Amino acid sequence: MKPLATIRMLALLVIGLWSGGPLRGQTDTVAPLTIEDIQQLPDTTLRLAFHFVGLPDGRNFLAEDQDSLLLAYGNNERLRADILIYYTLQELNKRFRSGMLDYEASKDTKIRFAHARQVDKTIERAYFYAHGERLRSVPGVYNVVFQPHPGPRPPSASTGGIGSRTIRIYNTLQGYLDGGTDTWSPGRYLAHEIGHTLSLDHTFKCDNPCAGQGFDPLEECYGECVDHNHGSDKVNCFGGSPRQLVMGYGSQVHFTVCEVERMWRWLLR
Repeated sequence: MKPLATIRMLALLVIGLWSGGPLRGQTDTVAPLTIEDIQQLPDTTLRLAFHFVGLPDGRNFLAEDQDSLLLAYGNNERLRADILIYYTLQELNKRFRSGMLDYEASKDTKIRFAHARQVDKTIERAYFYAHGERLRSVPGVYNVVFQPHPGPRPPSASTGGIGSRTIRIYNTLQGYLDGGTDTWSPGRYLAHEIGHTLSLDHTFKCDNPCAGQGFDPLEECYGECVDHNHGSDKVNCFGGSPRQLVMGYGSQVHFTVCEVERMWRWLLR
């Protein structure tokens, strides 16, 4: 047997192969995995379902003859959305595979991401909606929703917090369908929000459990930390993370060792 009971029986058979989410019934009395333990695990794949919501004016995904974007792309709009999924997943996997600080042996979280729907035709992996149509959430996986945001100061993305299975990415889809090539941004938005669902706080939160273990909350927002998880009312924290941490704002590239251990603690709770 390997140390720590064969790395907690290969992390409880890699979170039950992630067929339906984290295993229940674990307690805090069980010793959490260290980063060295985590490196001995096989890759763990979390599944994502992608949803695309049309604009309020009726464009997108309605297949009407005069839909301007459908006409512009020769009715290949859905195909272009599928390409956005592909590159977003590429960006997301890159961050979780090679974006860990202060652990030179492998720089790996051992967490991977893939489509929830394993079908032959790639376009059938996504769900498409007219504006206002009810979302058909897929149980047991992360539901990633590309949608317009009606407010004057829309966030880049949002989620319901720890344990949430829904992540919304705002006002990104239209620019891509209009010919944009930025897939780096939705990849980092998604990595950030998944971090929240796996129990991570913003790096600039004063009582962040990982404070002092890879970052200083005061340095993450230009000398100011905040006591909540919604940014600062006084200082724009965007770009304030000197270590380019995923859970900061700005160039969201890296996780710290403490954050990776904390995500696994949540997965194995």
